[in-house]
Amino acid sequence: MSEAVATQPTPWFRASFKEWIFTTDHKKIAVLYGMTSLLFFSVAGLMGMAIRFELTAPGVQFLDPDLYNYLLTGHGAVMLLWWAIAFWGAFSNFLIPLFIGARDVAFPRLNQLSYWWFFSASILVLITLIPSENIRMMWTGYPPFSLNDNAGPTAIYVLIIILIAGSTLGTGVNFITTVLRMRAKNVTLGNTNLMTHALISSIVVQLVGVPAFVGAVIMLFLDKYIGTQFFSASSGGDPVLYQHLFWFYSHPAVYVMILPAFGVFSEVLSTMSQKPIFGRVSMIWAIWGIAGLGFIVWAHHMFTSGMPDWLRIFMSFTTVLIGVPTGIKIFNWVATLHKGAIKLNTAMLFTLGGIFMFLIGGLTGIPLALPAFDIHVHDSAFVVGHFHYVLGMAVTLGAFSGVYYWYPKITGRMINEAIGKTSFWLIIVGSNLLYFPMMMAGLEGMPRRYVDYPEIQYWIDMQEIATVGGVLLMIGVIVTFIAWFKGLSGPEAGRNPWNSNSLEWRLASPPPPHNFDSYPVEVDEDWTPYKY
Repeated sequence: MSEAVATQPTPWFRASFKEWIFTTDHKKIAVLYGMTSLLFFSVAGLMGMAIRFELTAPGVQFLDPDLYNYLLTGHGAVMLLWWAIAFWGAFSNFLIPLFIGARDVAFPRLNQLSYWWFFSASILVLITLIPSENIRMMWTGYPPFSLNDNAGPTAIYVLIIILIAGSTLGTGVNFITTVLRMRAKNVTLGNTNLMTHALISSIVVQLVGVPAFVGAVIMLFLDKYIGTQFFSASSGGDPVLYQHLFWFYSHPAVYVMILPAFGVFSEVLSTMSQKPIFGRVSMIWAIWGIAGLGFIVWAHHMFTSGMPDWLRIFMSFTTVLIGVPTGIKIFNWVATLHKGAIKLNTAMLFTLGGIFMFLIGGLTGIPLALPAFDIHVHDSAFVVGHFHYVLGMAVTLGAFSGVYYWYPKITGRMINEAIGKTSFWLIIVGSNLLYFPMMMAGLEGMPRRYVDYPEIQYWIDMQEIATVGGVLLMIGVIVTFIAWFKGLSGPEAGRNPWNSNSLEWRLASPPPPHNFDSYPVEVDEDWTPYKY
């Protein structure tokens, strides 16, 4: 009689094509989200560079107005939905079960379905690259222009949003259930990773806000194709209603993008300083305070829409108020660094850079909360610069920091630090050269979203500097991609190269299909991921 031979399960990164297609393993699904998101991040970045080269000088250089509007629409929508929001889906999938000592998510098949809804939306985005299918209504989709035939196929825009919403809602229900019901003994909501709170709070925001956005785009679809009049002022409708519904979701979506970055900053700062997070309880309250306050600030995007003064004052007050929990986080991060054994590796540099960029974006956001200043710079290049500081770069630097930090766990290999640090300096210098001149030009009246502008020398000077910054930023991102690719053949990482107490670093690198060596996972009653 022959004896059965015990075989080791195949690691996630060696799975066959069939396994990738039909997988319910949260780690494989995380990689699928990550690779899809990075692909579209690259496409949207190329769109942004085309816009940047067009704006370097006045006059229409090589983009006709319709193509310019399509690139603006694609760059905005893809960067926000496929990068600044969707990339955190990769982090949620890979990390949350590991953070709480679970073998997988609560509903693996729903998790799989959520990704394929997201993938279906991605295919529709690729269809819009066909000239006859270009969507040119901007990422906001404001009526009445979105109801015009020249805006492109509004139906595709609506279907993309519905598919993304389905993916988001499925993911949200899944991970909230996972965290509430599948934590290991002694892993509580009070002592789990701040990254867990950051990801789950952003998911809660999605669950509350997404239905309003979906309702708005369905009404848009009915107006254009069925003949309803929800947003037609001439027939008793109100186009400003769409703005309220849109921003009720889309401003809290800002925190969907930035809260996970805050979680990354907390994990990296604590680990690379070898110190517990200062004021951990206040950090948890700050995370959830930001998520809650985010739903009563949306109308600051609409100060020029003719809203009553009492509503302006209220939204101005709440917008300034949201700076309080944000300030708590900044001060706690600085206090965490104080007297720490700081290791300035690539992950730490990207975290510090992300905090710096968010600080500039936040400080320029305070005057935008004041109606008098906001009305002055509304729809100007100042808003574009501010927005890209606080989201474009703070989120991207946070996401890159997270990849560098967890790269040893995901791949089992170490990154080349020299390449990673070179990438950081190119990105930080390039992004400041790109976005700060935008704010300066905006203060001098330069509008946004225009393909052409008058020959005003100051505007031209600022645009030329911005283009140089854009090129440096693009090179920096490419260098990061090179670092990640070369890291696949780098030195072996071991289980815990950062000497962290967090649960994911107890596992082999990369984690086996079943995650933990023994189950249920056991931790001490006084365990925290920040115990040094």
